[in-house]
Amino acid sequence: MPTGDSATARQITVDGGQRVMTVRWGDGHESVYPFDLLRKECPCALCGEERTKRAGQQKTGGLSLTVVKGPIVRVGEAQVTDVQKVGHYAINFTWQDGHHTGIYTYEFLRALCPCPRCAEERAG
Repeated sequence: MPTGDSATARQITVDGGQRVMTVRWGDGHESVYPFDLLRKECPCALCGEERTKRAGQQKTGGLSLTVVKGPIVRVGEAQVTDVQKVGHYAINFTWQDGHHTGIYTYEFLRALCPCPRCAEERAG
């Protein structure tokens, strides 16, 4: 996980029209996160459990039966309705589907950075 200046958010801009959040980090790096990615990677316990279940089913080839509570968010439809700072270490989104329990720490967000350079570092 990134630490120090690389995990210190200096400026956060949430653009509902473009459906992206931009973070300028303490080390000068800039990350642009599509809302779809942020919603898909929600770090709350419920969403993490669902991702783990899906990954296990894919590995075993087992039959998947999922009961979804609430509306399904399709790719291209994720929208933020509210954003709140959580102390000095994270932010919290409220999504248009009502979901609001994910706490996105700055370390988590920096590790999730979708830019080509960061993706290459994760792969490498």
